[in-house]
Amino acid sequence: MGAEQGLVAVVTGAGGGIGSRTAELFAGRGARVIVADIAPEAGERTVEAIIAAGGQAFYQPLDVRRPESFAALAEAAVERYGRIDVLHNNAAATHLYEGDSHAVEIDPELWDRIFEINLRGVMLGCKYVLPQMVRQGGGSIVNMSSTRAAGGALGLAAYGASKAGVEALTRYVATAYGRHGVRCNAVRPGLIRTAQSAALHDDGGEGLGRVLKHVLLPYAGTPDDIAELVYFLGTPASRYITAQTIPVDGGMLAHQPFHADELAASLG
Repeated sequence: MGAEQGLVAVVTGAGGGIGSRTAELFAGRGARVIVADIAPEAGERTVEAIIAAGGQAFYQPLDVRRPESFAALAEAAVERYGRIDVLHNNAAATHLYEGDSHAVEIDPELWDRIFEINLRGVMLGCKYVLPQMVRQGGGSIVNMSSTRAAGGALGLAAYGASKAGVEALTRYVATAYGRHGVRCNAVRPGLIRTAQSAALHDDGGEGLGRVLKHVLLPYAGTPDDIAELVYFLGTPASRYITAQTIPVDGGMLAHQPFHADELAASLG
């Protein structure tokens, strides 16, 4: 890859939440950023924020379900900046939470739609960016997973299963392209304060507290916590890290399942 300053980074789903914050962080540290999102207004807002802060970025429309959309993204990035150093596959089907329950109840068509975005979309990102990374001698792909990939729940079975697939795909890409200088890792966020997580846990204000009591730290994460790790994994500072899934969950999955009950009892 190039020097840390002047990296070229593609961020999908960069119109809001973790994606926009990650794009802004990369740009704020000298990277040239391709802001990719299916929503033009949201993507352009991120670009405007980056430019207003003195950074470099442009918006590229992206529908992760369509191979031709990813092909156009890769072509536009290389045409504008000459290379692609970082691909952050962040776009996900968070708008399809409703109805994503469990195997008996879920509509098979909804299952397919979620997998099409969450897993097939990540594959397509890799498919169309990897050839450029190989030509230039290396690069870094950072995929977005979730704690839902590592532990079951009563809902979001399709989301969790698709994210488990992302983690497996991450290892396969890293294995196949490591000798070409391409690294591939995944980030596994836990409870992160975003509009999507607020909607997911909104049930009179109690939902967030129920999740937070299982976090070892006394606070939820923020998009900055994810963006910092994505940035690190995208830079030469992480040059010997590949094929890994790294949790950013405040220790939520590190403890015994009865920890929250014991903690509540000890506090009286």
